[in-house]
Amino acid sequence: MQSKNKVNPTVAVIIAIALIASIAVAIALFSNSSERQQTSPTTSTQGAEPQTATYANGTYEATGEYVSPGGRESIDVSVTVMNGKITDTTITPNADSGEAEEYQQRFAASYKDMVVGKSIDEVSLTRVAGSSLTGIGFNDALEQIKEDAAA
Repeated sequence: MQSKNKVNPTVAVIIAIALIASIAVAIALFSNSSERQQTSPTTSTQGAEPQTATYANGTYEATGEYVSPGGRESIDVSVTVMNGKITDTTITPNADSGEAEEYQQRFAASYKDMVVGKSIDEVSLTRVAGSSLTGIGFNDALEQIKEDAAA
């Protein structure tokens, strides 16, 4: 007695759509993370030695960019550097509606304790107050600031 397993066409279509959607999400996440190279946890020096660059004291500003599900977003970042350490920082969110605005506001309200008092070379933010993409924008701005401040 042979049993014939028939696949319900509706189930097959649903599985195919879910698989395609999963692949698309994985590609989007991979391309976004490889574009920005943000893989370290919140504020971390794990496995990495601090760079030996020296930075001129001062206050520096840059605009960091990132891609959200709603499109390109940005935040303005100001960092004061003294003897290679961040002594003050402010963020000006640029999103003016939707989820991006909410996440940027949450990030801005919570990130300072992870940055102030740290060596500029040690700071790399990921998820802050539920916002993971705004950290990419912050890190982008911080890289620009490090270039500007390099003595």
